[in-house]
Amino acid sequence: MPIKLMWLKGKNLGLGLIFLGIMTLLQVIFIVIAQYGLNIGSKFAVVLIPIGVIIATFYAALVIFESRTEMSQYRGNFQKKHQKSRKKVANKNKFKQFIDKINWVYARPLLIISGIFFGGFWITYLILFSLVEDQTIVYVIAENVGAILSLVIATYMETSMHRKTR
Repeated sequence: MPIKLMWLKGKNLGLGLIFLGIMTLLQVIFIVIAQYGLNIGSKFAVVLIPIGVIIATFYAALVIFESRTEMSQYRGNFQKKHQKSRKKVANKNKFKQFIDKINWVYARPLLIISGIFFGGFWITYLILFSLVEDQTIVYVIAENVGAILSLVIATYMETSMHRKTR
């Protein structure tokens, strides 16, 4: 069953701020791309639009986190699937150890939303690049399409998980 957290209390506030910070970092990357790669200088397009996109992607990440996480996973009651031997590991297995240490409960919503936003943004940008001459308008439309697409898919994932848990 999806959990509904009080995001302003205790451990949840810190987790929410981490999600907000990562989504802000994602938009900082797009601001740098817009200013230096696409030569967009409009403060409206470079500052105000990404603020709305940060809020939209942050909310989408929270929705996916709440719908895809079971309470036992969130509380930290993980059960070990199998015990690994404590041998020295060669360099080729260090990457596998690093991947095993990542807590995918927290990383999954961020990766899903980031991937959806990147895909929606670049597909829209590449389609409109040849159709519209003003690059600022193309950038603003692509940012909004990426944010709206991430919200729509997050809502779809929440309703599909709600149907499964009924």
